[in-house]
Amino acid sequence: MKSYKVIAIIPAYNEERNIGKTVKNTKKYVDKVIVVDDGSFDNTAKIARKNKAKVIRYEENKGVGFASRIGLKEAIFLKPDIIVFLDADGQSNPKYIPEFINKIKMGYDYIYGKRSLHNYPINRKIGNWSLTILVNLVCPTKIKDVECGFRAFTFEVAKKLNLKAINYEREVDFIFEVWRNKLKISYVEIKVPRFYPKPAILRGIKNFWFLLKRRFNRN
Repeated sequence: MKSYKVIAIIPAYNEERNIGKTVKNTKKYVDKVIVVDDGSFDNTAKIARKNKAKVIRYEENKGVGFASRIGLKEAIFLKPDIIVFLDADGQSNPKYIPEFINKIKMGYDYIYGKRSLHNYPINRKIGNWSLTILVNLVCPTKIKDVECGFRAFTFEVAKKLNLKAINYEREVDFIFEVWRNKLKISYVEIKVPRFYPKPAILRGIKNFWFLLKRRFNRN
C-alpha cells in the first residue's frame, strides 16, 4: 500500500492559548506541521516551535489569506502527496484529518469540512447559508459550507492553485480555484465547539465582492 506524505498548514495570529494543543494533536496524523505566524505579538511562534512545528514568522500582520499563500508555497517546495489546511483557534479538530486523507485516497482532488453549526448563533447560521447559496450561483461547485477553513487537497492540485486573497476572502478564493480547475470534490462532516464570534455580515459582503471580481476577471 502506498505511503502518503502529508503536510499540515496552520495560519495563526495571537493564538498562544490554542496553538500548542492544535500542533500537538495535528502531528498525530501528518508528517510535518507548518505554522505561519502572521505577525503575532504574543508567544504563538515560540509555543509552536516548542511543539516541533516548522514556523514561518513575519513581523507585520498581513491577513490569513496572505499567511495561507506563504504556507502553501513552503509546502509545495517540500513536495508532499497531500496538503491539509486547518485553523489555529480550536475550530478545526485534527482528529478529522484521517477522514480527509481517506477521501483523497478514494480519488477526490479537494476535500472540505462541512461544519455542524447548531452551536452557532442564528445570525451566523443565516449568514453562512446565504453566502453559500450566492457563491454557488457565481461558481457552481455544490460546496455546502463555503466558510470552513478545514480542507485538504493533493500536491497536483496545490501546483494549480492561483490564490490571490489577503484576508478572510481566502475561503471564496479557494472555491473559485475549485471551480476554475474543475476539481473532483467531497467533504467531511465535522463538529465544531460552541462559538460566538463577532458579527461578520460585512466580512461576508466583502468576500462575495472579491469572488465576483475574480469570477469576472477583474481581480
